[in-house]
Amino acid sequence: MKNSKWFLLYFPVISIFLFVMIITAAPEKVSGDLYPKTIKNAMGDLYPQPIPTPTPKSAPPEVAKSIPTPKTIVTTKTSTPSPTKSTPAKTNTPSTTTKQAKTQPAKSSSSLTAPSLSTKTTTETSKASAVIATSKQYIGVKYVYGGTTPSGFDCSGFVQYVFAKHGINLPRVSRDQYNIGTSVSFSNLKAGDLVFFSLAKNGVVDHVGIFVGNGQFINASSSKGVTIYTLGSYWQSVFLGAKRIL
Repeated sequence: MKNSKWFLLYFPVISIFLFVMIITAAPEKVSGDLYPKTIKNAMGDLYPQPIPTPTPKSAPPEVAKSIPTPKTIVTTKTSTPSPTKSTPAKTNTPSTTTKQAKTQPAKSSSSLTAPSLSTKTTTETSKASAVIATSKQYIGVKYVYGGTTPSGFDCSGFVQYVFAKHGINLPRVSRDQYNIGTSVSFSNLKAGDLVFFSLAKNGVVDHVGIFVGNGQFINASSSKGVTIYTLGSYWQSVFLGAKRIL
């Protein structure tokens, strides 16, 4: 019994000693599974396990190499030409100035038309004043039926003679004189306009005179000869129309 106890006590020591000897004698066999099964069974959990080979640490650098993306720099370079597109906007500005230059002469043309209208009106006014002045020279000339000279006038002969003095030829009788010129309403009468009446009140022109302004007209009246009348209620009642010759 004593010998068996001593054997059990020394067995682990002997097995460890043998293990150390095997490692030192043949280290190449330690990494393998070549130990005798008796030693492996005897040592149990104390049997040395094979040391796992460490994984190489060179993998992370390879991952790091795949991370950099230098291609993004190329995209930034492609965006730089965009400023060149904005520069042509400066070339468009001269076109606006040329358009303005074209519109300016139009204003000058309108300014030229205004003086022409004013000169026309002044010419007409001066001519009308001249006609009226001529007609007043014959105030008092007697009335003669069919008369066309200062020795005697009828209404249409008097008007024809006065206007002929200023280079304007009119028909002989009042009915024909009514068919020329531009029609004018009673409220828009101007000096020099011809005023026509129907003394018979039948709508047929049978009398004519020259409007001198201030609601008056000059004519060759059968009762008073060449005289000036006011366009009162009577003359307005027989008024047929007016024509502008000048």
